[in-house]
Amino acid sequence: MNQQFSNRLSVSTVWAKARALEAAPHGPGPEAAAILSMLDRLDLDLLELEYRLPGEVVDRLLPEFKTRGWGVSSVHNYAPLPVGVPREKASGDLYNLASPEREERERAVEYTIRTMELASDLEAAAVVLHLGEVSEAADKGVIRRAADAGETTPELAQHLKKRALYAPRHLDAVCFSLERLAERAGPLGVALGLENRYHAYQVPTFDELTLLLKRFAGAPLGLWYDCGHAWVQERAGMQAASDWLEAMGPGLVGCHLHDAQGHDDHQAPGAGDMDWPALCAALGHAPVKVLEVAAGAEAEQMREGAALLAGLFAQVDNHRTKEASA
Repeated sequence: MNQQFSNRLSVSTVWAKARALEAAPHGPGPEAAAILSMLDRLDLDLLELEYRLPGEVVDRLLPEFKTRGWGVSSVHNYAPLPVGVPREKASGDLYNLASPEREERERAVEYTIRTMELASDLEAAAVVLHLGEVSEAADKGVIRRAADAGETTPELAQHLKKRALYAPRHLDAVCFSLERLAERAGPLGVALGLENRYHAYQVPTFDELTLLLKRFAGAPLGLWYDCGHAWVQERAGMQAASDWLEAMGPGLVGCHLHDAQGHDDHQAPGAGDMDWPALCAALGHAPVKVLEVAAGAEAEQMREGAALLAGLFAQVDNHRTKEASA
């Protein structure tokens, strides 16, 4: 895995994109200018491009990134937003890589490869993937209610039983997708980050990702750890957040960093209940570290959160340096 970004903090464009839309006039030029204005308020020079950006906006942003000396650490699938897809439909789950339906799965693979090609052109280290969902069990409320209850509720237990009935064919489908994507990732020089998800019906579970990593051992792919998603599932009585890193940490591709309270995640670091000293110690080796915060955070909160993480990661690096020289 490429380590060129391991000692730098990156920021997802999701925060700037959402904040810019609150103020920007319509049109790709004004929108790109507003996004740049938001990003200029942060003391960071490394970015993750995310899936809400239309191609005409990306085309205006990239020359400005270069002028400012900003790099791109990673690209979140599906980016840029495919032509003809309405903005309100933009999603990392736009197409289902785990769909048993061949046409849907092939569309997902096609647009993922386009994202991978963009990442390669930008010399990004990784592409972040949502692997899809067990659509027969789709329910976005059940995990939130369980997280608020602080336990696996009877409702969630029943939800997981239903998911288990349909999951095998979706896991087979995602294997078909990953075979094609892994084959392309090597020549393109990008790693595939398989993100742990928020909702219980989404792919992969801890056990599913364990199986996928064994099946694709040696391929340029691994866990992309989203700390907020792991937090919510732990609160709902599912997998302990630490289990993901303990089991899959050595092959970690990258991480999304944001704070959380209850079932609400994607907050600025320091605004929630995350144990940042412990988490940064566990993630110090991550090749790509991305601050992924929603629009509700103010620029000052973003700067303070980035400074908090940078300081903690510096402490981790210093500790490792001392241990290595002892």
